[in-house]
Amino acid sequence: MIENKIYICGGETINGDLSKRLEMFDYEKNAWTELAPMQNELALFGMTTLNENIFVAGGRGKTKIHSSVWKYSPQTNNWTEVKEMNKKRKSPELVTLNDKIYAIGGEFTKNVECYNSTTDEWSYVASTNNIHNWFGATLHQNKIFILSHNGFEVYDPNSNTWEDLPKLDIGRGTQLVSINDKLWAVGGGEAINKGTASKTVYEFDENNNSWNKLPDMDVARLHHRAVVVNF
Repeated sequence: MIENKIYICGGETINGDLSKRLEMFDYEKNAWTELAPMQNELALFGMTTLNENIFVAGGRGKTKIHSSVWKYSPQTNNWTEVKEMNKKRKSPELVTLNDKIYAIGGEFTKNVECYNSTTDEWSYVASTNNIHNWFGATLHQNKIFILSHNGFEVYDPNSNTWEDLPKLDIGRGTQLVSINDKLWAVGGGEAINKGTASKTVYEFDENNNSWNKLPDMDVARLHHRAVVVNF
């Protein structure tokens, strides 16, 4: 989300091929525009924004898992490769906090690393307490919250520590968003049959340190993406 425009790229196509296509949705024009494609066909990568640029990190390519990181400039419609991560990551999450990018988890790993765009360097920070794969992550009250079937954690950049919070009984593939100073867990796998898409939505009550169930969505969703748009 940059200047009331939504950008979407990569992923798997309907026939299972990987894509490097980048598109932008203009809210005012109610139209999609195709932009410069990524350098590689990718799925299961991390994506975030920093200084009105888009960063794409890691992911699964045609033949390998990537550690590479690419920056897209909407002003020039160009991709530039920046410093690669220290670790190859499949299905990580990227979150921007205090002008730095955090690459969190992914398949088979707890480690987290932080990108400084000024120095163009990645450095490791505190690892998560649990392995998180196909999970939700968001910035909330100047901290990073992550939620998966393995747990619910919060990262404090001031102390460089992760704290476990009350676990929500869900499967993989949920999304976590911050709405009106509240945290919502949207969709994902069913708690019992964790490979089945769910319609459930939960809100985290920070005062009582507990989850409250909200009305279900109309459509069940698994391994989806959710964003908050304030026009």
